[in-house]
Amino acid sequence: MSQDRIHKFVGDQLSRWPLACDNFRALKEVKVREVEVGGLTVKLQFNPARMISSAAKLDKKDLAKRPCFLCRENRPAEQIMLKFEGRKGKKYDILVNPYPIFPDHLVIAKSRHTDQSIWHRYVDMLDLARKYDGYTFFYNGPKSGASAPDHHHFQGAPKGLTPLENDVNECIMSGTPLLKFVTSVQDAELYHYQKFTTGVFVLRSETAKSAAKMFYRLLDCAVTPEGEPEPLFNLFSWWADGEYRSIIVFRRSHRSHHYYSEGPDHLTMSPGCADMAGVFIVPVPEEYDKITQELLSEMVEEVSVSKEDEAVLLKRLTRGQKTINVGIMSAEEIIFEILSDGAGVRKAVMREGKIEYDGALYDELYFGSPTLSTMFAEPAFVLHDVTIGLGFHWQRKENQMFAGALKIIVSKGKLVAINIIGVEDYLLSVISSEMSATADEEFLKAHAVISRSWVMAQLGSFRCMHTAKVPAGICNLPSLISELDARFNTSGEAAEEDVLEYEKWYDKEDHVLYDVCADDHCQRYQGLTRAVGEKVRKVIDATWGQVLTYEGELCDARFSKCCGGRMERFSVCWENKDYPYLQPLADTPGHAGDGKCFCDTEDKSILGKVLNNYDQETVDFYRWIQEYDRDELSLLIERRSGIAIGRLNSLEALERGDSGRIYRLKVSGSGRTLVVGKELEIRRILSESHLKSSAFEIEYLSAEGVMVKAEDEWSTVRLLGSGWGHGVGLCQIGAAVMAAEGHTYTQILQHYYPGARSAPIDE
Repeated sequence: MSQDRIHKFVGDQLSRWPLACDNFRALKEVKVREVEVGGLTVKLQFNPARMISSAAKLDKKDLAKRPCFLCRENRPAEQIMLKFEGRKGKKYDILVNPYPIFPDHLVIAKSRHTDQSIWHRYVDMLDLARKYDGYTFFYNGPKSGASAPDHHHFQGAPKGLTPLENDVNECIMSGTPLLKFVTSVQDAELYHYQKFTTGVFVLRSETAKSAAKMFYRLLDCAVTPEGEPEPLFNLFSWWADGEYRSIIVFRRSHRSHHYYSEGPDHLTMSPGCADMAGVFIVPVPEEYDKITQELLSEMVEEVSVSKEDEAVLLKRLTRGQKTINVGIMSAEEIIFEILSDGAGVRKAVMREGKIEYDGALYDELYFGSPTLSTMFAEPAFVLHDVTIGLGFHWQRKENQMFAGALKIIVSKGKLVAINIIGVEDYLLSVISSEMSATADEEFLKAHAVISRSWVMAQLGSFRCMHTAKVPAGICNLPSLISELDARFNTSGEAAEEDVLEYEKWYDKEDHVLYDVCADDHCQRYQGLTRAVGEKVRKVIDATWGQVLTYEGELCDARFSKCCGGRMERFSVCWENKDYPYLQPLADTPGHAGDGKCFCDTEDKSILGKVLNNYDQETVDFYRWIQEYDRDELSLLIERRSGIAIGRLNSLEALERGDSGRIYRLKVSGSGRTLVVGKELEIRRILSESHLKSSAFEIEYLSAEGVMVKAEDEWSTVRLLGSGWGHGVGLCQIGAAVMAAEGHTYTQILQHYYPGARSAPIDE
């Protein structure tokens, strides 16, 4: 048996290493007494040999001074090892601990010098437990008892030697309510152990893969101290009754105040795994005698995670999120990778009205990966050649990584890739895609609330493109053009009354097969490609489930890049209705019209933090100038609208919103006159992509560059514009400036949505 091999290894080691032999012999004679802490009977072990660990200086400066005693080149000549290989070729050395707490006490050190960290190594610990199933293996976090935080290692000892492990096994056997079920991932189950101290969890699983998913989900939900790579915790794992079992004990500090006290309550105790499993090591004889139940309980409470952080952890583990279907791309072929199976790049092709994949035809493909109710959005698949910035000047293709499930369907003669994901994990990407993840937290919180509000409003709604055209109520634009063509005289010139007027807005595209799309016409969503940084995770967590409401109703929380100094009404851009929380107010402190606008900034320290790299390609967003050659613009309008207007005679703003945005524009040509609305359609026909905004004044210039009237001969039209986007609701640049000036996210929301408030949405 493998544990017999370990026992023989320990015997061989002690026979050739006097130091270890003496300490193991002394271990048989150590004094032990029992004390009760939190309903668990624990042990006090007087072990003076452990002073080397209890009194270790663990700051970076002191660690750098001493040679690492776990590195091969620094070990004593007498120390021998067994080799163990973990997952993906990770190599470990199994060593005898020369300062034991338990019989057959082992150290399992990474063969290569690398920092103490559990990320990607928990499964190795489970493999150790499975191979050496007579042992329990444990892990001290770098600030949770590890005496060598600069070199990754586990420890091991025969099973059944710690009170916590034994009590957990008894609780599992008896089914006691002291183990309270919390959540599960596949066959892995997580329980909250309600004895001893706060923050103790038990994980059970038949497979290592499920156990790892549950474990990292747990760690992801735990409170991580600022600047630390992982939460503070101790970990124990063993194999029993056909399943992996782990105990995770979360902490708030490495040592209690007793360690640093110079008074009578001083204790030279530095709790690690053994201690937090119920075997408390006391290296000083006087302290062993003076420790009481009250003193020990106080020390345990100080190093254990607080009740507040425990409550946060439990809330994160048990909260849910609604599921959303996001349309990512449409193409005749879709190239993708499913990351969990390692099969590499695959291809789905449109053929005979179906999906050709792996030599067969399908109506639908589905690759499942459920979204967990946490902040750990695990990469699940990659899509190749996804178009971003569709129709805008930054349009480009890129490979994108996604969490959640992938569904491929057939629609309108093409394949459509749909990402099925939880709303909160969807927002991780939206917040990082709409604006940079480096922005100020208060700004990102405000954006999280409004982005969540908007998408929640879309769930379950029928999505269509609103279109209305006059005259005669004709809805099909080509038909309308044909009808008007019949009314033109033989010279090709339009009669005065032959004015083609149409109105179009792009609020809700034709998303009947999914809830929202991934591009700017909904909300930018680029999977995990730009969902980076703890800051974004933090703000999603802080605002989880919060939406913007007005008098109890969910707000249609619109936003744009830059309002240009004044916000706009809803009806200027979309259907003819307005909302009391979307007002055409000045973007100034207190909405006073005479102050400097928040969005009037060229501060690179702010803009560099909030604008993604492709957005930084646009620098003149607050005030801008666009010039066109007359003939150039005539052809552009014809190409973008599909309507032959002839040579452009003039542009005339017929109706403007309060911000100056035009929502009815008359385009007079030698062949035809158009009246176009609304705001985005105007921007669309006047640009190869989209004009920055429809808030512009019109000037005409002669060939000599002199300003003239429209009825005069002119060669250049100049648009003097303001703002970037529709200007309704939150102004992203303005909100970023407000956050930089110290405003909270609730103050930002009040500024841009007067009368609305942030509140948790009903589950």
